Amino acid sequence: MRFQTEYDEYYFVYCMSFNERMHPRNPYKDKPPDFNMLADKFVEFRSHCYIGSNGKLKMNFRDTNAVRILARTLLLSDFGLDVEIPPDCLVPRIPQRLNYILFIDDMLKANGISENAVGIDIGTGASCIYALLGAKQFGWRFLATDTDPFAIKIASQNVKTNGLSEKIEILRVPADCMIKDIVRSHPETEFTFCMCNPPFYEYDEFEEKFRYLGDNVLTNVGSDCANRPAPHSATIARSNELAVAGGEVAFVSRLIEDSFVLQNTVKLYTSMVGKKSSLVELRKKLGRCLSVRSTVMTLYQGKTHRWVLAWTFEARIKLDKLTKCSPPLELCLPPVLDGKESSFTWIRKILDLLEVSCEKQDSSSFLCEAVRNTWSQQRQKRRAERISSICPPLSKRYCLSGTDVGCTVNLGNGDGKDSYSNSGNFTECIVYSGSRKSGDTRDISVQTYMPLDKLQPLIRFRLVIYPSEHCLKLYWLEGSRHCLHQIWQFCKNQLAKLEKSIPSSSS
Repeated sequence: MRFQTEYDEYYFVYCMSFNERMHPRNPYKDKPPDFNMLADKFVEFRSHCYIGSNGKLKMNFRDTNAVRILARTLLLSDFGLDVEIPPDCLVPRIPQRLNYILFIDDMLKANGISENAVGIDIGTGASCIYALLGAKQFGWRFLATDTDPFAIKIASQNVKTNGLSEKIEILRVPADCMIKDIVRSHPETEFTFCMCNPPFYEYDEFEEKFRYLGDNVLTNVGSDCANRPAPHSATIARSNELAVAGGEVAFVSRLIEDSFVLQNTVKLYTSMVGKKSSLVELRKKLGRCLSVRSTVMTLYQGKTHRWVLAWTFEARIKLDKLTKCSPPLELCLPPVLDGKESSFTWIRKILDLLEVSCEKQDSSSFLCEAVRNTWSQQRQKRRAERISSICPPLSKRYCLSGTDVGCTVNLGNGDGKDSYSNSGNFTECIVYSGSRKSGDTRDISVQTYMPLDKLQPLIRFRLVIYPSEHCLKLYWLEGSRHCLHQIWQFCKNQLAKLEKSIPSSSS
């Protein structure tokens, strides 16, 4: 019993991981697993437990086999799922996986999607944990994919063992396949959402934190890493479960590129993100498309945080229903703007003046975005215009350059969907000898297609007109809330000017 004190600490850390910031419907939020009850019911689990100095039943979380048996036991005891988890495969942490599933369920229910939901589980793994939980708990149907033939074999067995073959289809895909080809090969299926939990290590990262056991199997127990404390819980996994070329940013970026092509063919796209720094790059990539809206939800599992990035092209999907938003900014409309059409005409004129791009979502709302501040310091701008009209600047003399030009370069920026990715780019270079008699003195002609990054928006908001209430409301979506307040104030000032002008025009 010389290890009791050490493992008391690990048991304490483990219990603390089920904390109050977990999803409110997670059964482990306020009630950690009862080891005594589990040991009484399951002999396999009991063989990995021991009695601590305080008389409580405990287990060694640094034992990879014990961690695997605990996951199997929880799935069977709490969800009625008999899941085989091979000894050399990644063991799913049940509370974390459940948090992700519950987030998607919240999102679907918030948008009135409670029946006939169909999901794509990208990289389902041998345990097939997300598809099994989603099908068992909520009756969802799944198309679960993986590139590893061994994972496909075990996942298929798990689906069959639990009698969920009518709910879950297991599909092996090529290594370069994400979801584009999958969706197109199932034209009769209307996909509700997709989800994935990608490896977040790059190849040069995970080798520093894990050691090889052989046959592409690694563990974090006994790894040579002097700068990191010993792990609280053992992890064993195959290399393809831990790392991917380019890390999670590259993996999710491929999913984003597929979504740009598929758009609202899938209602809701989601992915788990393991590093908060990855969100900046991924949301920047999403920002290149005006019609996409995104949100981020934090998943809490004790000291371990994960994030779910969700985005959609479907105007009817409301992502902000699960996020804590400030109340909308309201503008009362004067009688002169009575009616939806006159209100639309006026607000479009104001937004065009501010260079705010708008996309009409339905008969009463716009999705708006601004990439630069054109609404502040209006007084200084008007003063500068008056001064320039009184004292126009001196005109500059036009000077022709005497430099010989031997190269002509044409750069183009395409507006097709290919500009969101690197596909479709071309570069053409022609070298030829020009003739002065023909008037062509160029030596080289270069033509290239270079997609440019779209400017990131300062503010994104939804504008909704309520004719019956004689008002319009601005709902913050993304970006600077201060900018939204400035736009609201600018519109309020314009309304005040409009009301003042009414008596003078009538007289």
